[in-house]
Amino acid sequence: MIVETHLQNTQPITQATTSWPGQFFIKNLFAEFNRSNIRYAVMRNYQNLPGSTDGSDLDIIVHPVNKNIAKKIIFDVINRSNGVPIGHVNMPGFLKIFVLGFLKEEEKEILWWGIRLDISFGLIFKGATNLMEWREDQIISHNEVRVLSDSLANVLGVLKEVLNNNQLPKRYLDSARNAVAVEWANISLALAPMGSKALHLLRMLLTEKPETGAIYDRCSAIRKALRRYAFRQAPSQYLKRRAFFEWSKVRRYISPPGLMIAILGVDGSGKSTIIEAIRPVLEEATHNALFIKHLRPMLLPPLARLKGEKSVQEGPVLEPHGSTPSGMVGSILRLIYLTLDYIFGYWLKIRPKIAKQPAIVLFDRYAYDMAMDPHRFRIGLSGKIAGCFISLVTKPDLIFCLCAKPESLIARKQEITIDETKRQVLFLNNFIKNEPRAVLVSTETSIEDSKNQLLHSLYDFLLQKKSAN
Repeated sequence: MIVETHLQNTQPITQATTSWPGQFFIKNLFAEFNRSNIRYAVMRNYQNLPGSTDGSDLDIIVHPVNKNIAKKIIFDVINRSNGVPIGHVNMPGFLKIFVLGFLKEEEKEILWWGIRLDISFGLIFKGATNLMEWREDQIISHNEVRVLSDSLANVLGVLKEVLNNNQLPKRYLDSARNAVAVEWANISLALAPMGSKALHLLRMLLTEKPETGAIYDRCSAIRKALRRYAFRQAPSQYLKRRAFFEWSKVRRYISPPGLMIAILGVDGSGKSTIIEAIRPVLEEATHNALFIKHLRPMLLPPLARLKGEKSVQEGPVLEPHGSTPSGMVGSILRLIYLTLDYIFGYWLKIRPKIAKQPAIVLFDRYAYDMAMDPHRFRIGLSGKIAGCFISLVTKPDLIFCLCAKPESLIARKQEITIDETKRQVLFLNNFIKNEPRAVLVSTETSIEDSKNQLLHSLYDFLLQKKSAN
């Protein structure tokens, strides 16, 4: 059956003032789903829909037959709602999107919003076929939003955690056990495509309450039973789907859906203040998949710890020039050590985070500080030499450079001299001219203005990234 889309009008959706600025996106998403006769159901946390997600992600299951049109509607409504994907993960039977958007009220402040969408097209596990029979009797209407019955939703919440992470989630467990005890007949009909053995093992897992040590083995048995059943049903299709699933993970690692961002600035430029200002909206957009790191990945321990010092400063340094720089040999060893941390730390700590999902890893300072302020690292060599090592380090996707007049910086913080402040400001200005990924953000104005300038720059970057793809 071909379902016609009603999204012919490409004009922006009317944005009314709401208690939560992303409300218009949710309302129009479900309105378009309903108008296009999409067979969908919200799986959980639907109580305040369509007004708000209440800080949760939006977890929706869509009938596989509506997969393509549902995707088109989602991306179209994001675009028409002044939203842009931070990134998305497109796997067989599953679509995860992190969205950043804004609402501009007339003569009022800009309101930023974010949301994470988890869209399941049926219930797919690796190369297995759809594990759920679509049953309209398990779907109810809530404020004109279709939602899955609590009983089936709670069991699916447990099942998805078993399949994806090989463990039992505490948040759905008690409700799922009660649902199995009371409504197993209806639940087993919906999950009949799992096969009788996997279904039996799932029921045992939720009724017998295994000890902690046995949970992993019970979960593994369900996964194994599903794979065997899928292979016996259609061997060639299973192998094809499994290969496509594994390739989708490799593809994410090659081209990560997430971002690595760095914020640079001279002492007093307001890095910590700006990070705290943008943190709420980025945490909302990524559903807490925002990872803030100071200076470096920290795969390798601080050099002071290697020397046996028990108390080591790992956060922002209060006296950046309080220690004497090392000599030439010591400085080169420091450069090598720190560069190795950036190189291997990126591939072993940062890349897996941004490859798994559209997460944001945000650095407060980065490797470029070794050239801008080598004294901070006790490096007694010129910035040019440090720059040779920095060229080996993976560049962030976007680099925000916070700038202000040297006199303003000194007035805020007096940790370095005025001459050193001027030198670093000059370095940063030259860096911006020569680095295409660098964006100037003025902190001479209010915190709100600087925050909006940074978020708009990020928004524009994401729009260009979307156009390029």
